[in-house]
Amino acid sequence: MGETDRTAGTSGGHEEVEPPRGDGTLLRGAFLISSVGDWIYRFVAPFLILELTGSAVLVALAVAVELIPYILFGLVAGVVADMYDRRRIMIVCDLVSAVLATAIAVVAAGDDPSVGLVFALALVLAGVRPFYFPAFQGVLVTAVPQARRSRVNAWTQSVDSLLSMLGPVVGAAFVAALGVRSASVVNAVTFVLSALMIRMLTLPATTLAVRRTGGRLRQAGRDFAEGFRTLWSIPAVAWGTLLIAAANLAGYMVESNIVYFVIEVENHPAWTIGVVVGIQGAGALAGAALSPRVLDRYPPGQVLTVAMAISAAGMLVPALHPSTVFLSVGWCVEGAATSLVVVSWFTLRQNLVPNEQIGRIVSVGRALAYSTIPVGSAIGGALIGSHPTSRLLFVTALLVQLGVCLATYLSPLRTAPSKPPENTEPPGRALARETRHPR
Repeated sequence: MGETDRTAGTSGGHEEVEPPRGDGTLLRGAFLISSVGDWIYRFVAPFLILELTGSAVLVALAVAVELIPYILFGLVAGVVADMYDRRRIMIVCDLVSAVLATAIAVVAAGDDPSVGLVFALALVLAGVRPFYFPAFQGVLVTAVPQARRSRVNAWTQSVDSLLSMLGPVVGAAFVAALGVRSASVVNAVTFVLSALMIRMLTLPATTLAVRRTGGRLRQAGRDFAEGFRTLWSIPAVAWGTLLIAAANLAGYMVESNIVYFVIEVENHPAWTIGVVVGIQGAGALAGAALSPRVLDRYPPGQVLTVAMAISAAGMLVPALHPSTVFLSVGWCVEGAATSLVVVSWFTLRQNLVPNEQIGRIVSVGRALAYSTIPVGSAIGGALIGSHPTSRLLFVTALLVQLGVCLATYLSPLRTAPSKPPENTEPPGRALARETRHPR
């Protein structure tokens, strides 16, 4: 879209120049390696803090540190991704992460490591990653032609699902087996390899020029406001952003309380949680594998609409009979539906949003999606203990998701085009012009 057109790279045209096919492979490889590095560093700091202090409270704080930067920098990261060369941002993120991971290894090797320094390094390392994702989305749009984006989105969703399922086990086992110091060194190596693969991408020169001239720091607020205007000026993107956040509210009512339900309500051993999560992960992988075939036949807006309905069907199962078995079945369906939602939503958003603003739109969407997670978790926690069988929790989540499903069906998403009209100006740019020069 737009910036890959060498003749219209700065004018908002939608004609694409076919990028080299190897770029998609390099981008996916970098994403995989960098994601593995993310899972390793998620356990390095908590393990090291446990070694140094033995404090459960400090270990929990080390885990929570990872989420703080997404709240602090999430929206800013999108503006940065749209102002500068996105490939360079990804490379810098990986290299800075490698340096910080190495620093953690050096600190851990000392005779008397400073707990405060470990927390500081972990916080800075976690602060680098929010800048990576919006830049990655922009590079994906440039490096992968529209016809193949659904497949790359499905692949990244499969990686996310697989790592979410295996990451806690493999990451913890990896750190436990190698030790914090060696695991940190390996972690640094993964980030360096990812940076090298990104460096090998052959993105069109026009895109890099646009990034270099896209704005200055003093224009960040103006660029961010323009991103908001663009988001609300494209009805399908605006509705999708809000409905994804609402779907997260419903999903995390249950998701955040699975541990309590399985152990406290159903009185199952702790290992049963792994079975439930594993079954959900299997459903997510199946949904990710199926999504490219479905998106080859149907527009992403229609797929997203149906996927929201499938999600409601998954939530119906434990609402009918609250038990670990029914929850496992329902959450397998929910996992598949989530992958269909994510892949179709990413594909639709990449196709409709002007490339020069994709970072901001992605960051705003992520911030809204994340904001409903703690709310859903709190509501679910309050509901789960108010009914002997926890049926009220599952019924409430189902009702919210049914509302999301109905709203999706009535929204512009169901009839959203697969791409913008040819030879038209991106909505955000037209709206921005009219705002600056009202009639």
